[in-house]
Amino acid sequence: MAEILFASLSETQTFDPEDITARYLAWWKEDAFDTGPTFAAVFQRIECGLDREQAVHEADIAQDGHTAGCNPAHRIAPLALFPFIMTADIGKLARQEALITHHHPLAGDMAALMALICRLVVEGYSWRDVKKISRKMEPSAWAAVDNAKTSDGGFAPDVMRTALHFLDGQDSIQRAIDFAGQANYAPVLVGVIDLLRQPQAAVLLCNEGEQ
Repeated sequence: MAEILFASLSETQTFDPEDITARYLAWWKEDAFDTGPTFAAVFQRIECGLDREQAVHEADIAQDGHTAGCNPAHRIAPLALFPFIMTADIGKLARQEALITHHHPLAGDMAALMALICRLVVEGYSWRDVKKISRKMEPSAWAAVDNAKTSDGGFAPDVMRTALHFLDGQDSIQRAIDFAGQANYAPVLVGVIDLLRQPQAAVLLCNEGEQ
């Protein structure tokens, strides 16, 4: 899904939810896998002819409002790589992208925080400053993280809190994988952010986004 989002941003050179949705739908019809229940519930309905907003609303009802999963945070990192997206706008756009599938605002909050953290890392801020600046720019998202728990589950605030816990130490990705076991929730965020924290990788990704 991150690759699909990257392709949309790269080819359109803008943030276009309709284009992103169309690309997700094409993937869903062809060879989608490991989408998570919310994405699947939404695109089953879109494939049957519902418009996106109605599909998201019905999927949320069908899941009793349990649509605060981490899928939007997992896929949102490409938003941080394109200079035509201003840092001040990243949170707003990440929440719009999350709403393609996830109705619950916490899913959007964690996607916004993930995108902002990735952008600040790419811009070269220290890890300490990344957390300080992102806390100031996304206070509501950080409040949810502060109230979350370290867990191997898929609830978005727990996933973000768990990822940040491991990113604060050494060997972050390996320790996150060991903790997660069969689950792949926090390690996805840890892996992306840890990659971007490597100077050479961050420069390469930023340059690719500029092309």
